Amino acid sequence: MRRDEVLARLKSAEPALRASGVAALFLFGSHARDEAREDSDIDVFVDPAPDVAFGFLPFMAAYEAIEAAVGGRVDYGTRSGLHPILRPQTERDVVRVF
Repeated sequence: MRRDEVLARLKSAEPALRASGVAALFLFGSHARDEAREDSDIDVFVDPAPDVAFGFLPFMAAYEAIEAAVGGRVDYGTRSGLHPILRPQTERDVVRVF
């Protein structure tokens, strides 16, 4: 799937994601660079809204909304959950969805 299609699918999940407490959604990795292969997963991270308790249930609701929107394998986390060693590479590739 090309980057533009992934971005459009992710953008379509915005209402559900905001309802679960997501303030911002970001795409990174091979899809963000438009270098994905057929077997590539879709790498995303979110910034939770500061006024929301973003616990397990909202985290999983957001994951399910993302997975349903893209119809493929998703590697998902929060910005604060990014590994410190991988963060510079991740942030270099990042594309903000909303």
